[in-house]
Amino acid sequence: MNNADEVLRKMAALSTTNTKTVSMLGARSIVLGAFLDATLPHLTTSQRAAVIRSFRQGIEDALTQMDDISLPAEYHSTLLGLTNAILAALDQESATQG
Repeated sequence: MNNADEVLRKMAALSTTNTKTVSMLGARSIVLGAFLDATLPHLTTSQRAAVIRSFRQGIEDALTQMDDISLPAEYHSTLLGLTNAILAALDQESATQG
């Protein structure tokens, strides 16, 4: 029974750690989304174009660093979806400003 208690304690600690990690990622997502929403209206068309180029390069660099790591399809789907949404928002706003 002592071994079962130890396993349960380790599982509870792992669950707590994972919950904290997911919470921190959620908080980061909220802050970065709010920053994006606050920043976009203030960028000129040329600034948006520069941000698009830099953002694309940053995503490409991040993907290159992750090449050797096997990640689930949900990771790739979320990354691609969010990347495309940000690029579309940058492009859409520049089209309305230009």
